[in-house]
Amino acid sequence: MQKKLIGDKCKFAIEYSFCEGSHDTEIAMYVDGVNILAFDRNGECLTTRWNIDELAMWLRKFIDEMAEDPFPVECEGQFAAQKDDKAREFYTEDIDLFDEYYQKLYEWELRHRWHSASSGAILADVFFQSAGEYVEISWDNRDVENGVSFKSKSGGAKIPKELFRTTVDSFLKQYALFWFN
Repeated sequence: MQKKLIGDKCKFAIEYSFCEGSHDTEIAMYVDGVNILAFDRNGECLTTRWNIDELAMWLRKFIDEMAEDPFPVECEGQFAAQKDDKAREFYTEDIDLFDEYYQKLYEWELRHRWHSASSGAILADVFFQSAGEYVEISWDNRDVENGVSFKSKSGGAKIPKELFRTTVDSFLKQYALFWFN
């Protein structure tokens, strides 16, 4: 299982290996030198390894449709993961307003939070948002399953959009070439 790297680990990169004999891919995503997908489980340091077909399709859709789409409600936070955390504090006894508010969050997150495409993988809770010449990547892994502890609990960074697009696109092309040809 040979690992390949696309991008610059100090800025943004994807490191991966395809696991023959299964349909698993081991994947690391580096943001400012940190693998945001790294976690500890039972004393062992690991990174996401799973059949990531659904995740690959989600990423393809994100980079193909990337457009300015601001966070749907006003709240504090520099990046989407922090805003999402604060947005969850909203409460009202007006059921219609409550439903409308959380429906906006849900619809926005389907486009910007890849967790809905995890297919059961142990995967960092990551948000992606286009912002001018950058893609903002943020994560919040403070609340996770028993026995799993992500190395990077929370954070965010602005990645030059072209670096993000070319890195993800190159990975997705290699993924499709290996698994679907």
